[in-house]
Amino acid sequence: MVLDYPTLFTVTMFVSAVAGMLLLFAWVQNRSTVALGLWGAAYLLSTVAMTLLVANRAALDAWPAMVAYPLWIAAHGMMWHAARNFEGRRTPLAFTLAGVVLWLGACQVEGFYASHAARIMLLSAIIGAYLLLCVSEIWRAQDRELMSRWPAMVLLGVHAAFFLARVPLANVVPFPGGVLPPSPDWLPVGVFETLFHTFGMCVLLMNMAKERAELRQRQYSLIDPLTGVANRRAFFERGERLLRRTRADRQTATLLLFDLDRFKQINDTFGHQVGDRVLSAFCDVAQSMLRPGDLFSRHGGEEFACLLVDASFSESLRIAERIRGGFGRASLDLGKANPAVTVSVGIAMAGEGEQELEQLVAVADRALYRAKAKGRNRVEAARAPLQVVETIGAVAS
Repeated sequence: MVLDYPTLFTVTMFVSAVAGMLLLFAWVQNRSTVALGLWGAAYLLSTVAMTLLVANRAALDAWPAMVAYPLWIAAHGMMWHAARNFEGRRTPLAFTLAGVVLWLGACQVEGFYASHAARIMLLSAIIGAYLLLCVSEIWRAQDRELMSRWPAMVLLGVHAAFFLARVPLANVVPFPGGVLPPSPDWLPVGVFETLFHTFGMCVLLMNMAKERAELRQRQYSLIDPLTGVANRRAFFERGERLLRRTRADRQTATLLLFDLDRFKQINDTFGHQVGDRVLSAFCDVAQSMLRPGDLFSRHGGEEFACLLVDASFSESLRIAERIRGGFGRASLDLGKANPAVTVSVGIAMAGEGEQELEQLVAVADRALYRAKAKGRNRVEAARAPLQVVETIGAVAS
């Protein structure tokens, strides 16, 4: 097959159209990822623009070319819009079409419109800028765990460089990069770069959407749906890593185990809706009194756990007591229901004999059991470092 001008551009248009339809189909399958549909529509718009250019060949003054350029710019503005949408950022339509407005405004200037090179330079600068803005959006991604974002930024950056290089070279390179007639030596380079970029971005965009969906599933599986805090699984996964790090850094680690007093009675008397609101209220109180690096989770039912890292034993006791007292004094918005709510706390500090998180939980659970047995609404410590079992707490009326 002879790789002449029409053949190369026909293949490019075909790949661009297929990529656009694949992205639109992926969006139909997953309507929550609107960015796929926007990027697919942008590829189809680019296909229309390229079709007009191919039909027009290198006659830059004819109407097909003058229609194709604004469409091409609009397509890249839509890509930037899609990149922002993928990151959850809103983009006013005026910003998306700012490049088109700039182009149409420049075309009203007689000197600019008469210069083929000037038109190519402005077109390339606008499209290159949109592509770099796409790179910026992906760079500032909210989900840094997405591995596909790195090759996506490389592809977009290389494609932007191809456009921006035309700005200083518009007078000395062949069409479509410049004003000279199409060259059999240079044309395949630009076409194959466009093909690789289009196909590669189509694959990477769909993969990014898949990675984000999988990441969200993993995140949701580690969050308690009622209270929004970490669940038991997340507590043990993250807690084990925190304990390993504290051992490596030779820091202390203390576990606080909370259990809401007479919670079953609250559910039976006031209903499960009130019980759910009590659980959420306790989480609000506890999190407001914890440090940013503390690991807090719902351990199960009305039981919660918190792992304090690099906190002394006395400081851990003070935190536990503040949470206990704060929850007892909290003004809960429970409507007509007004149950008395208190919490019991068991504390265990990691020592030479309790380095595993499960062991630490078992020790704190025994302390919590003693707090319940001694009247509830109190803090009970399993032991202080290098001391036998010690009770530290205050009974609140």
